[in-house]
Amino acid sequence: MSNYPLRLPATLMEEARALAKAQGVSVNQFLATVIAERVGELKALNHVRARIARADPAKARAVLAFVPDRAPMEGDELPV
Repeated sequence: MSNYPLRLPATLMEEARALAKAQGVSVNQFLATVIAERVGELKALNHVRARIARADPAKARAVLAFVPDRAPMEGDELPV
């Protein structure tokens, strides 16, 4: 575990306190959770971007060319 001195605008800290209280957790736990969620989002986004960079549209089109041209099965239709 490590410490980091965090300076927040007073209004943001008030909101964090209120949200932490509403969730029944400490401000420290609330902020740690919020940071962990954002770090996870950014890691996932980087992973998706890396996969997009490796994509080969020509190969994707070649695979999709094997899909038969027919109406969807019952229950698989797009909503209207």
